Amino acid sequence: MATDITEPVRRFADAIDRSDVDDALVVCDPDIEFLSVLGISGRRYIGHEGIRQYFDDVSSAWQRWGIEVHRVAAGEDRRVAIEMTMHVRGRESGAALSEFAGHVWTIRNGKLVRNELYRDPGDALEAVGGAP
Repeated sequence: MATDITEPVRRFADAIDRSDVDDALVVCDPDIEFLSVLGISGRRYIGHEGIRQYFDDVSSAWQRWGIEVHRVAAGEDRRVAIEMTMHVRGRESGAALSEFAGHVWTIRNGKLVRNELYRDPGDALEAVGGAP
């Protein structure tokens, strides 16, 4: 039975929404490179230790952080686009922020390897051959 290539992307988003780093790591390649709008440093988080650091960084800055997934689309090239809104509430300020964005994930052996961040989610969908 074939595995749905979008499953690791969906599971990673769900793990972020639940603040569950262990579940996130299940779908991450050991050499993952992850860039997030919510990351504190503006750098890529590398490897499983990087993903742990991402969860630590985000939870130190945001009282609440989560993802609302709108669409996930698989491309023929083993890449997957996700269109989402990220919702956060500042730990110190209490200010709420929502950011509409997209990612294109490269998948290898059923694991997340690298993402590209798109401020316009339609561009992410177009990058994998999906309609915006």
